[in-house]
Amino acid sequence: MLFVLIGLWTIGLLLLVTDPKRPTTRWIASIAFTGGSGGLSAVLADDWIPFIQAKGWLTDPIAVMLAKAESVSSLVCYYGLPFTFVMFASVYHPVWLTKERFRTWYPWVLLVPVAGSFAVPHAVGDPIPYRYVTLWAAPYICGGIGLLIHATVIEKNSFLRKARMLTSLAAAPTLLFALFTMYVLPGYFGLYEWWRYNAAVIGFTLAVILVSSMRYGFMGLQISIRNQKLDYTLRAITSGTSILNHAIKNDVGKIRLFGDKIKSEAGSSDPEQLIEDVNVILNASQHIYDMIYRIQGQTQEVELQLEELKPSELLEQSLLMLAPSLRHIELEKELQYDGSIWGDRAQLAEVFSNILTNAVEAMPQGGRLIVRLTESKRSISIEMKDSGTGMDKKQLKRMFDPFYTTKSGQKLNFGLGMSYSYHVIQKHKGTMTVHSKPGAGTSVFINFSKRKGVGSG
Repeated sequence: MLFVLIGLWTIGLLLLVTDPKRPTTRWIASIAFTGGSGGLSAVLADDWIPFIQAKGWLTDPIAVMLAKAESVSSLVCYYGLPFTFVMFASVYHPVWLTKERFRTWYPWVLLVPVAGSFAVPHAVGDPIPYRYVTLWAAPYICGGIGLLIHATVIEKNSFLRKARMLTSLAAAPTLLFALFTMYVLPGYFGLYEWWRYNAAVIGFTLAVILVSSMRYGFMGLQISIRNQKLDYTLRAITSGTSILNHAIKNDVGKIRLFGDKIKSEAGSSDPEQLIEDVNVILNASQHIYDMIYRIQGQTQEVELQLEELKPSELLEQSLLMLAPSLRHIELEKELQYDGSIWGDRAQLAEVFSNILTNAVEAMPQGGRLIVRLTESKRSISIEMKDSGTGMDKKQLKRMFDPFYTTKSGQKLNFGLGMSYSYHVIQKHKGTMTVHSKPGAGTSVFINFSKRKGVGSG
């Protein structure tokens, strides 16, 4: 069991050193430390105490100290492992508790059965009251496994789905096996020594973590040159973006200056057409500003500034921005919901602009664009549907991946728009799904739950 102790505690320390501020990292490191405590208890009982005794060094004070250390390590593993696992699975799930006050008291509620274990009497010779502990440990472990699997199933980003799958593969078999060897078998069948087989299963877990860390990264732990290459690429993009921003801002200032001048000096020869053309220039300059904002925002973590807003107004504004591009497109608007939601105005405007721009670009020869905003009993739904080229299954599977784009011929497309949009909608506790077939167009569906504080009439 020395291998278990060293392996788990090493992984725990590496994770904390890699990313100590992230809650998921702290909780999975806690799993490693509590599981490793079981290994420490076994090492004390099987190796260290017999060795010290054989050397004649086992005095009464040392014996008492080692016995207490063994008991404490054993209890940390028995009681801490199920609790830290269910907490990790809860925090790791993309739909973590939406209310701050719930997240605050949630861990304390889960600790109540754990604390009760110290008050329940247990049989002589047993380290814990097995049957009582199993009553709460089994739901914690099974519930945690269920959360990991569900998080993998609902993940749309293929890169993140692979990471969640590896995390589930590393955690689920080990914790399920531990449930039976540490709680069920000794408590209900009198089989006390099966916990020793945990070492083999933990070895499998450590192998999964090691391989996934080298190839893909595991919970932020990346042992590969790829991580350095990605970091260099992102820095290069950010640096290039700053230069691009400076150049574009200068040109946009000139466009707006001369546009306003021409508009103010418009003569009597077909002034309406002249003003309309100038408005196109002004709208184009505004669109460039939006591009600058979008690029800047996508290099940073999305932080929401919530306010009450009307999604119908945001959709109208986004369509107005695209007016010059919609001249050859049949637009059908069905904005049936005029109520409000709580959201980040700037971020949601960017999302709608991204999706509508993609729809327009998918119809270079013209087509039909449908924008629907509807309300049901539990949700507010937005549909943006185009009659463009559509996507095949391979493209659809990767469309939320960062840096993936189907517009490879466009030099200024970084493949970040849909990844960014998906992230923003998730931050709003909403869902975003895409249906598409080659030649049959694409439909993007966004749904916001009408929980209190999210949607209102």
